[in-house]
Amino acid sequence: MTAEAILAFLDASSPESRLGFQAASHCGPVLKGIKISNIMTAQAGTWRRLQKDLRGSSILCIPLSVHQGREVLLLYRYKRLQSHLENGQVKAFLADFGYKDFSVAAVIMKLRRRYARYVLSGREFPHELGIILEYPVEDVKGFIENRGKNYLAEKYWKVYHNRERALTLFARYDEAREKAMEEAAAGYPLYQIAEEERPTIKSQVDI
Repeated sequence: MTAEAILAFLDASSPESRLGFQAASHCGPVLKGIKISNIMTAQAGTWRRLQKDLRGSSILCIPLSVHQGREVLLLYRYKRLQSHLENGQVKAFLADFGYKDFSVAAVIMKLRRRYARYVLSGREFPHELGIILEYPVEDVKGFIENRGKNYLAEKYWKVYHNRERALTLFARYDEAREKAMEEAAAGYPLYQIAEEERPTIKSQVDI
């Protein structure tokens, strides 16, 4: 969608429609079934509305933090995340950050505590969030080791390994995001925009 089309839609739409469009814009890849999870920032109280709007889909929504009237929301596919957390590389990375229970509920609970401490007291950013967002383990490690510098490419995350594969994924995510936004602008509710799970090119952690 062009910037003009987006502005025209937002000017003419209801608050509910604008929220659906915001979710499509920030979380298109997870809505269209090609990514495990996405995050978005919204006004406090939004997560309950999104949770209701996503009812009937395979996507769950929880707040990672609520601070100063804003929420950081995680939208995720439970089964896909559960499978992701069973990967050996993922487990090893999370273990280095103090995770012992690798069930979805335990990991998200610990991540929420660590993210809340980061927001409230400025403690170290919980880099394991990148793992939950399905960034390649090698790229998350590269980001930590290089302190966010010296990357090969940047869009949905900063790339330190396998640039061509990352660019292919970025293009797929762009396509999914565009499709989700067009459907939201056409009036589709979120539970209809959300497609059923489908296989990705290959598990990113296996690169």
